[in-house]
Amino acid sequence: MSFMLQEARESAERVAAQDFSSVLALAEALKARPPRGVVTVGRGTSDHALGYWAYVLMHSRGMPVASLPPSLSSVLATPWQVEGYLALAASQSGSPPDVIAMLQALMAGGAQSAALVNVVPSPLAEASQHVLPVQAGEEKSVAATKSFIATVTLALRLLAHWHGDAALSQALDALPERLHQAAQADWAAAIEVLRPQERLFVVGRGTGLPVAQEAALKCKETCQLQGEAFSAAEVRHGPMAIVHDGFPVLLFAPPDRYQEDALQLAARFAERGARVLLVSDKRVPDTLHLPLVDGGHEALHGLTGILSWYVTAALLAEARGLNPDEPPFLQKVTQTV
Repeated sequence: MSFMLQEARESAERVAAQDFSSVLALAEALKARPPRGVVTVGRGTSDHALGYWAYVLMHSRGMPVASLPPSLSSVLATPWQVEGYLALAASQSGSPPDVIAMLQALMAGGAQSAALVNVVPSPLAEASQHVLPVQAGEEKSVAATKSFIATVTLALRLLAHWHGDAALSQALDALPERLHQAAQADWAAAIEVLRPQERLFVVGRGTGLPVAQEAALKCKETCQLQGEAFSAAEVRHGPMAIVHDGFPVLLFAPPDRYQEDALQLAARFAERGARVLLVSDKRVPDTLHLPLVDGGHEALHGLTGILSWYVTAALLAEARGLNPDEPPFLQKVTQTV
């Protein structure tokens, strides 16, 4: 069994064991000094996790959130005017120089800082005013899995306590069992469809967009499959033109307010001859149904969906004769400036 598969399947127990006392302290600080807005800093999987959290925050509170390119500080030394903002960074390793440089620059510009970090102590943890240990445990596979899920759940704990969202807190309490079910979901049919492919679209909307981005990244780094992520709206604005007979599309359509439109899009793709792999609790004719485990809350369906995909991607990589733990030209900790 690959480390990637093993670590993905650990997600439920890692989330169940999370100590979120650090989140409670930050939530109280944010209640006492509400931020004007939020900026986030991360790369790759960590940026996808922050994007997921940002969408939930923007929808629930109407607070603007922007993801900032780290090079604006690490290369261009941009002076920031962010007095009264919360700057939230995320990193599995806690060591990327560009993310650290950006967080330090934002603090110099007046922002209150916090960092979601799996490795503590680490340089990013030391640079931040508030440290939120993700507690996903060691990841030996280059491909991050459980750390993505643990980062999102801890960030959502922050949001729930900050805003007194009892329904979200209760859903997070129940999430580990749903994650356990998601890790056992049977998506073997997707492996048969994707094993000979060279590229695919990955489509989602709302929190489903960062999930699609994360799924597409795993296609590339573990399966050497050119996955390209789009929102279910943006894909209609040009990219759909290249879809033809047999073109694979992985489409996330959870039970949320975007679902009806997503199901219509799935049907439209199928009409064009695409091989649609539909991740949903509902079915659409002429598509391959991949059963989605209910997350128990509108903000959590994406986590069960991405976990089922992590397991599938690990098995797909092996079916394509690849080692998902050691992708070519990649290493676990990537140092960028």
